[in-house]
Amino acid sequence: MHTREMILQAYENTNHKTLNVWHEHTGTGVVRTEPFYHPDRLAITSGNRAGPSMSGLLADITKAAQGDALADVAPPDGLHFTFFAVTQALYDRPKDAEDLDGLIEIFNQHCRGHIMHISDLRLIALPDQLLLAGFPDEESLRVRQALVDHLLTTQWAGKIRERFPNTEIPQIFWHSTLMRYSAQYLPSALREFFLHNQQQNFGSLSLPVKLVMTNYNWTDTFTLA
Repeated sequence: MHTREMILQAYENTNHKTLNVWHEHTGTGVVRTEPFYHPDRLAITSGNRAGPSMSGLLADITKAAQGDALADVAPPDGLHFTFFAVTQALYDRPKDAEDLDGLIEIFNQHCRGHIMHISDLRLIALPDQLLLAGFPDEESLRVRQALVDHLLTTQWAGKIRERFPNTEIPQIFWHSTLMRYSAQYLPSALREFFLHNQQQNFGSLSLPVKLVMTNYNWTDTFTLA
């Protein structure tokens, strides 16, 4: 199970690598021809919306983007923190998923009533994205690991591994995606926004963990448990 020190190192390493990439590539590079995620199809995941507390940050990012059509800033009513994502965006509607009852039972066994606390929120930069990430409480680390360990013994294991083909399961990041940019690298205005704000502490959040089916930015969401 991850420790705070491991999570902090992952965040610092990611920012360091991104800054090196930006230094080597001053332009925005090749424009993406495919979206990051299907805009409408639904994935099974868990977590919750952050509410209005981060709306000011999103407004600042929108202002920094200067109307750039390639910048997909998270909508204030869709900004969310993921607890654990179960599948890719595979479904057109909730009833398309098989054995949801079994998944809901496992989720409730581990997560019913659980509230995740994420503290010391800070900006994390990927070459083409801005994230808001923090540190979970120890109980959330334990609950998530128990949920994942259980699910990996079930028929959901294949879909989970498809969702995380090249990363550890569960991921080390506890984050929300603030903005995705549809080219290889962020433009200078958004890089400057990150550099100006990378040392800022954006506080903490406490969110009840829900199991949902949702599109990529949580604007079309069905609560399962």
